[in-house]
Formats: sequence, C-alpha cells, structure tokens
Amino acid sequence: MAENKSESGPLPDTTQWKPRESASGNLKSAFLHRCIGLEKEIGLRAKLEKGMNIDNFDSGLGVEDIVREALSQLLPRRYSVKAGVITDRDGNTAGDFEVVVFNEQWFPAVKAGATPQSRRVFLPIDGVYAVCEVKQTLDFESLDAALKKLVTCHRLNRPRTHVKRIVENREGSSCTHGLSNPLYSVIIATDLGHGIELESLINRFFDINKTLKRLEVVRALCVLGHGTVTWSFMDEKGDARPALFMLEDLYVPIFPVYHRMPEAGSSLYTLLTDLLLHLFQSVLAPEDVAPSYGPDRHAVSIPKSPDVVLKPDAEWLSS
Repeated sequence: MAENKSESGPLPDTTQWKPRESASGNLKSAFLHRCIGLEKEIGLRAKLEKGMNIDNFDSGLGVEDIVREALSQLLPRRYSVKAGVITDRDGNTAGDFEVVVFNEQWFPAVKAGATPQSRRVFLPIDGVYAVCEVKQTLDFESLDAALKKLVTCHRLNRPRTHVKRIVENREGSSCTHGLSNPLYSVIIATDLGHGIELESLINRFFDINKTLKRLEVVRALCVLGHGTVTWSFMDEKGDARPALFMLEDLYVPIFPVYHRMPEAGSSLYTLLTDLLLHLFQSVLAPEDVAPSYGPDRHAVSIPKSPDVVLKPDAEWLSS
C-alpha cells in the first residue's frame, strides 16, 4: 500500500537507530560492580557481627547468613541457596553446612525441618550443586577444618551423571568418559587471621589438595578483599582454561590460579565467574532419589498366573 508522504512525512533514517553507551559508562562491567558492592557489604556486616560477639552478644550464624543472602541475590533463581545437613543414600552425612546450592525444583528434602525456618533440613547429596564453608577469619587451623568438612562431603556416595545427559530427565548417551555432576566446593572467608599471609594459606591449600583424588579436590578458596584461588588446565592448543572436573581436564594435570586483589577487581566476582560456569554446565539426575532414600528392601507381590495381565491395545501393536 502506497504511503501518503504529505500526511505522514518522510521515513526516518533507520540506519541511525543504534544502541548508545550508558551515561555512566559502567553497563559493560555492571555485574563486576554489583559483586564489588556486595563484597564490601559482606565485609562491613561481618565486622559488625564480630564486634557484637566480642561484646558478649551472640552473633550466632550471622556471617554465614550474610554470605548465604548475598549468593542468593547473585545466583539465578533456579538455584536455591540453603542451609542444611547433607546426607547420602547409604545413610552417611557430612554434617551441617551453612551454604548449600541445591536443586529444589527436582529434588525433595530427605527430611524436612520442624518449621519452614529450621536449619535441620536433610538434603540429598544427589541434588547438591555446590557446598560452601564460611569462615570469619581464616588461619591454618580453620583452613584445615574447612577442608576436612568439604572433602568429607566429596566422599559421600554421589552417583555420577553421564556427561552426555542433556537435561535432568533425559539421557542422550551412555558415554562414561566424563561426568556432568561433580560437586563444587569452596571456602569463603571474610578476613585473614592476624599476621597470616594469603600466599601461605594458598600453599597449604594446594599441598592438602595434592593428597586427594581428583573428584575430592576443593574447587576454590576465596578471601574477600584479598583474592581467590581456582583451578585451570592447559588444552591441546596450549591455552589455559578453567577446570570443570567434567571432561578432558579429568585426564590431564591441573594447576591453581591465584586471582590477586586489587588486580582482580573483586574476590567475590572471581568466585562467581567460576561457580556460574560450573552451575551452567552441571546436570543432575533425580529419577531414583525416592527409592534410594527409602527402605533397603521393597516387599511386593506379583501374580503367579500369566493370565492376570492387561494386554496392550491393538492400535499400539499395529503402530
């Protein structure tokens, strides 16, 4: 239909319809700035909680609650950030954890809490994406304690999901050369112990992980305001890539990567980059959770007569 130019005017120059830069110029690094803001907030609130504790007020689990709240704000809604007791299908437990990234959409709690606010929720290791140990101040003793708890969690009975599984309720291949559900584990500390250098803790972190099997390795160490350590490997082209503990990096050496502050911008941002990469690649398998966390034996009876059956419809047989 021909347009009446006298009524509507000339057409605009659509080649000039281009995105513009934000006035502040910070949109490109908006997530980094968000992490920087939350990291500062965690530090200030943690100092307040620690001060209340010094003055004989019970700070309780305040710092853990602060970190859990921050991660809840940063992670996509499909990942629930909870506190609870992690258990496996053999009846073993790694104890109570302050921060658990859990698939609440697909996995039920093995045992619900007495109230919706209860921390005594028992979560199956099968539905756990990541687990975190939170420390107010990190020294050699608290580092060892955190590593012990996380490694114990890695050693729970966690059935492997085949690497070719596309989504949680469908398996595309029976390939067993990798997996898609390694457990992510991290130590988050809000400060360092008096007179302790982060580099010394990193050396001990590496030395302890060197004694572990690959799928027992603790994935990250993050000290807010100081730096974060993750793992990488060299690919066939000689480029350093993040270790996912899923595919080819299971079969080659991995090495620690120290993201030092202030060059890294934010310790929390570095951790979130690594954690989100893991979460987006990770696929869990929920189909046998109920029977696996049920009775050891399922007592059933079946008909002895072959006549006690429902025969298939003719239309299905013909198709």
